[in-house]
Amino acid sequence: MKSGDKQTRYVISKGLAFAEESEMKKLSALSEEGWFLDHFSLFGFIARKGLPHKLIYCLDIRQLQKEEEQEYKDIFADSGWHHVCSSGDLHIFSAEPGTVPLHTDRETSYVKYSRVVRISRTTALLTLMLTVASFLLRYASTTIWNQQLLQNFSFVAIMLCVMVLVPSLMVYIAYSLRLRSLSS
Repeated sequence: MKSGDKQTRYVISKGLAFAEESEMKKLSALSEEGWFLDHFSLFGFIARKGLPHKLIYCLDIRQLQKEEEQEYKDIFADSGWHHVCSSGDLHIFSAEPGTVPLHTDRETSYVKYSRVVRISRTTALLTLMLTVASFLLRYASTTIWNQQLLQNFSFVAIMLCVMVLVPSLMVYIAYSLRLRSLSS
């Protein structure tokens, strides 16, 4: 599926939390066809047309302060990895085939995923508490206070909480399973 001009292409993603390795392989295969990752997009990536050339891709997950970004990119560049794009804590790098992988052992992979597990667990717990509080507010506004405005507000709050809760739980479960496989 291609977007407006013939120089870019939308590539749907299965989700990096669920299919990181296959997504990186898919990006590598696309590079052989002349499509190179340009940036993240909603539920996928945007690839830009170029001369076919095989690249390998790797995801790193790291929370960075603005002043750390350039040094972070330089460290990877020194190892042959070039920063392609970032979205929040997700950073994708590309390199020539044969370049030493970013995460070469279980320990660095474990550290990479454990950060995500902590953040997604905290997000899931907070939104779960907000969801429960919103349900209680909805119950009280309906049965005790009979306040329509409060009922509407609590309904919107429940929907927003669920929209954050479900993805954060999914990410937490996916990365927890990955951590479990690394620790066994």
